[in-house]
Amino acid sequence: MKRCILIFLCMISHYLFAQSVQGVIVDEADQKPLENASIVLLDTDSIMRYFTRADPNGKFSLEKIEKGEYLFLVTYPKFEILSQPLEIKNDHIDLKSISLNSQSNLLEEVVINQKIPIKIKGDTIEYDAGSFETEKNAKLEDLLRRLPGLTVSASGEITAQGKNVSKVLIDGEEFFGYDPKIAIRNVRADAVDKVQVYERKSDEAELTGIDDGERYQTVNVVLKEEARQGIFGNANASLGTESLFDANIFAAKFNRSERLAFTGNWNNMTNGGDASRIRMNNQIVGRPTHKSGGLNYENNFLDRKLHLTSSYNFLNNGMANESSSYNMRILNDNHTQETTRESDSESDSKQHTLRSRIRYRIDSVSNLNIQLNGGKGQQTSANNSKSTTIRNGTVIANEFESRNSSKSDKEDLDMKVDYRRRLHKNGRSLNLHLNTRIDNTTSTNQVNEQTNLYDSLGVFERDVSVHQTRLVENTNNGMGVSFNLSEPITRQLNATLGYSFNTNSRTGLTNAYDIDSHTTDMTLDSLYSKNEKNHSRNNGVDLSLNFNTEKFNINVTNRMTHRYQELADSYRDVELSRSFWQNNLNANVSYRISNNKNLTIRYQNNTNVPSFTQLQPIQPPTNELYRQLGNPDLKRETNNNINFNFNKFSLLKASSFNINAMSGFTKNAIVNRSIIDEEGRTTTSFVNIQDHINWNGRVHANYTRPILNGIVQFGPFTSLQYANNYEYVNGELNRSNNTNANAGISANKEDSKNVNFNLNLSIGVNNEVNSLREDLNNTAFRSAANADLKYFLPFKFSLTQVLHYGYTGKSKVFPEPITQFYMNLELTRKLLQDESLLLSVKAFDVFNSFNNTNRSFNDNSFSESQQLMLTQYFMLGLKWDFNKNLGKKSES
Repeated sequence: MKRCILIFLCMISHYLFAQSVQGVIVDEADQKPLENASIVLLDTDSIMRYFTRADPNGKFSLEKIEKGEYLFLVTYPKFEILSQPLEIKNDHIDLKSISLNSQSNLLEEVVINQKIPIKIKGDTIEYDAGSFETEKNAKLEDLLRRLPGLTVSASGEITAQGKNVSKVLIDGEEFFGYDPKIAIRNVRADAVDKVQVYERKSDEAELTGIDDGERYQTVNVVLKEEARQGIFGNANASLGTESLFDANIFAAKFNRSERLAFTGNWNNMTNGGDASRIRMNNQIVGRPTHKSGGLNYENNFLDRKLHLTSSYNFLNNGMANESSSYNMRILNDNHTQETTRESDSESDSKQHTLRSRIRYRIDSVSNLNIQLNGGKGQQTSANNSKSTTIRNGTVIANEFESRNSSKSDKEDLDMKVDYRRRLHKNGRSLNLHLNTRIDNTTSTNQVNEQTNLYDSLGVFERDVSVHQTRLVENTNNGMGVSFNLSEPITRQLNATLGYSFNTNSRTGLTNAYDIDSHTTDMTLDSLYSKNEKNHSRNNGVDLSLNFNTEKFNINVTNRMTHRYQELADSYRDVELSRSFWQNNLNANVSYRISNNKNLTIRYQNNTNVPSFTQLQPIQPPTNELYRQLGNPDLKRETNNNINFNFNKFSLLKASSFNINAMSGFTKNAIVNRSIIDEEGRTTTSFVNIQDHINWNGRVHANYTRPILNGIVQFGPFTSLQYANNYEYVNGELNRSNNTNANAGISANKEDSKNVNFNLNLSIGVNNEVNSLREDLNNTAFRSAANADLKYFLPFKFSLTQVLHYGYTGKSKVFPEPITQFYMNLELTRKLLQDESLLLSVKAFDVFNSFNNTNRSFNDNSFSESQQLMLTQYFMLGLKWDFNKNLGKKSES
């Protein structure tokens, strides 16, 4: 009886204290009621919680509503959609009269359509491009800067949720796949419908269904239907002080399935395209030259049965540079080794690359995929350097001088063939995979080196001279084959069983001939020569289970491989064979918590076997000061990695939240063990860390939401990294701990009114601890500020201001901090009626204030370097954007 009374009281309280919403839906034009108009309340996860329709008088009432935040939607055929946030606090809300405009009374250009700016589909985040405003004639790069969770650096590097993006796809296909920057800097923002961000598996894993654990952060750009046909592109040229120049052209023609694009660049400013961009880092290192050209083609043939994507690229980079550096190595027993070096160098490289991919639908149940990549290149280089090494700050250990040059040629070709066929049973399929690769490299090296060695008191002991011509030939041939059978066990569970075999043969021939300065005789020097042949075979068995429901996707893949490898060097009478069992386990769990929340957890366990270089007992020395020894007794190392990723988007606030974390553990880690003698010579070998585990961890979180009525995208971010590693310092085991913490904010505005800006501020701290030299443990602060501001002025003028500030704190080795600052300015004037022509005047590093000192720290080695660098210069440029039909709706 008491239970019944309690239930009755709960029901009464629910009805007494539940809230309600009412109102009237009318036509804005004549105030007539709109019968059967739909009224919806969505919760923060975009799930419909309450629904009703208007009566013949346009009245509606939603009863028994719980308190909270909702999205209030009103829809009526051929009328605009009304959408607004609604917070339920009071017992009763009367919205009075709600007026809707008929779409027939609106111009087509201003029809209001309700769009959800961000959706989460499994582990894919999808952005509606139309919900993020950009400037007229803006490019995809500008759009990506507007999207919550994405950043684009001044040099065009993309990060998504704190992870580097390695691939940019256009409608799921690679567009100039060798350089994602071509896509983001040339595809128009107004041609984009959606942008999708996800982690992509490797090509082999996607084709075979066997997860190899590799992931590539990927951006896929979905074009508008009307943007799949048209012509667009741009051309620009800039001239500057110091005889600088930069010229670029990009042109593309899209015709539904056919896409043809061309790109070209020529400059003497950097080894990348579009070097005079105002957002780029303004420093010109050395005296570079750059030429590049590319062609991309995509089309369907044979009634859309055959799809072809192909690209060709030519790249020619040259560089002349001068540099100086200082390096301090902390040795055991309170000993140090300091090396100062000065060098000048010249290099030139040419590379031709061809990539093709064919997908052929043989019939309704079978498909054939073929990938063909080939390259041919040539490189020449010359380097002169001098260095002096001092022990303990006072005693000279050695002097080294070199004058080296080389010329090399390289050819490579690889092909992948994948055949997939659906079998009679529903869901059963067979996959056959074949791959082959050929690499050939030849080089001729002229080596002239002089080394002076001193004893422990700094007294000259002896000198070593090397004058050689070294002829190098390397070949690498590999082939692999696998087949996999997929079988549905239940409607939700699918299994894949496979077998793989691959073999690889490599030869490395180095003939080093001593040159007699008095005669023309050449004598083979066996110390610097090698005639190495190695061969490996892998046999593997794969098993993959995939469980898929509306909420869960679980994939577990295990590959067990037996690897046999043998190595021989006839110059050293070395014959070595080893065999290893390897295991690679990958488990991936994706849980769709709700429409706007997703959780992914991934675990990977794999073993790495020693390479041939690590096993080879003796390798030819690099020079008199460095010797590399292998270790034929090396064991395999075992890696364990755990990844966690959580995404959430709030429809009401249009905000997004992402947190991702990872941790990795390495057992029996293979590391270098170096020993430096009193003459400053380094002898290094490879060993396993058997009694300790190296591990590292990383956490990144970012939150983004629009503020100021949606005008500004604002978001804080933070990250924390920790590494606990064991390595050898001059033969003794050292434990090093490195902790990096970073926090900052970003803000972006792109409405083409008054001022647009892109702002990124961060502050961080780095803590370094090691066990051998605790007196060098150090905590250093750093900060960075990057901002570009665009001021819109009268008469189609605009002024862009780019600011960069960086601070790197002092350390025990370098007691002075480094401060870096520069400011770039660009004044532009839009020409022509459609504003497609842009005249610009640019000033880089206006105050000539940039400090080009770089510092680094690794394994108790502290380095500081400077190089030839031009920071202040001025340029005059003209850029033309052209667009015919692309992104424009037809008259019909």
